[in-house]
Amino acid sequence: MSKDIPEIDDLTRGINDSELILTEDSAGTQVEQKGNNNEAQEKDTAVSLSDTGCWSDFMEFLQSDGSGTDKTERLVCKLDRDLADSLDDCDIHGRCRSDLVNAIVRAFFKSYLPRLAKYRREKKSLFNSYNL
Repeated sequence: MSKDIPEIDDLTRGINDSELILTEDSAGTQVEQKGNNNEAQEKDTAVSLSDTGCWSDFMEFLQSDGSGTDKTERLVCKLDRDLADSLDDCDIHGRCRSDLVNAIVRAFFKSYLPRLAKYRREKKSLFNSYNL
């Protein structure tokens, strides 16, 4: 009875590879087209971020000294590996991953709190109806 164990090359295929796989002489044209598409997407993203003010809020929260919050009161929150790695690759004012996540979430809440409010959970604790 043989076990079907994949080869290491099959397991690692695609890791750290660019999205673009070049196989023909038209590689230069493909790269140029990909670059133009990325520039257009970046411009669209920049416009949408400036429209919401979310980016400036994020930078404001990140630059604040954090005196209003106690870092010892932070809770653990698990991130997907790709998000954690992406945040670790960012060096914004020398802030750590937790600072980045907090600034992102605070900026999101500042921008979208009215929309989030309709999704607020109803507390179903037995203590809600208990009168002291």
